[in-house]
Amino acid sequence: MDTLPPDAEDLRIRTRDFIRSVVMPAEPAPGERLDETTLGRLRAAARTAGVFAPHAPKDYGGQDLPLRFWSPVFQEAGYSLIGPTVLNCQAPDEGNMHMLGLIGTEEQKERYLRPLVAGGVRSCFGMTEPHPGAGSDPAALQSAAAKVDGGWVINGHKRFTSGANNASFCIVMVRTPALDASARGCRPSRGHHAAGGHGCPRRTHWRPN
Repeated sequence: MDTLPPDAEDLRIRTRDFIRSVVMPAEPAPGERLDETTLGRLRAAARTAGVFAPHAPKDYGGQDLPLRFWSPVFQEAGYSLIGPTVLNCQAPDEGNMHMLGLIGTEEQKERYLRPLVAGGVRSCFGMTEPHPGAGSDPAALQSAAAKVDGGWVINGHKRFTSGANNASFCIVMVRTPALDASARGCRPSRGHHAAGGHGCPRRTHWRPN
């Protein structure tokens, strides 16, 4: 992309300046972790500067940057190792926010999206399974979900779920029965399930060959 529209370019420049002038001087020394007090201070400054959660809906506290303009702004955030965390646009949270904003019910948005955009919680994405289950190929998914009275029951084994220890909820990839006359492939839907304190606001239908 050679040029950005004025609003996106303004956000890119402000993000660039914020990362260099505010975030980088606060980076922890090599081998040390970013402490929560410093993170809170930097995130408050990012909100004041209007660069916090650039990708998230404005109604939920973000900057409403369209997806096609994410890359230039995210590159500026990533100039510092802690930049994406400070701006709350780190994976997998940024993708989970985007998905929830697109297909979440209003209840799910209030329960999951709003606190996620605010930076009050973290999320994770459950995809990888033990052999012969899925790695990066959803065609190999073994975990399944079945609709029951009052919700869904999920049966499966996920592992190597980055950030799971600190996540308040997990978006999980599972198989469900075929839905109507839908075509083969992955299809996000809006059911949600809660177990053990971890809500799962996404179900994926996969119909194999």
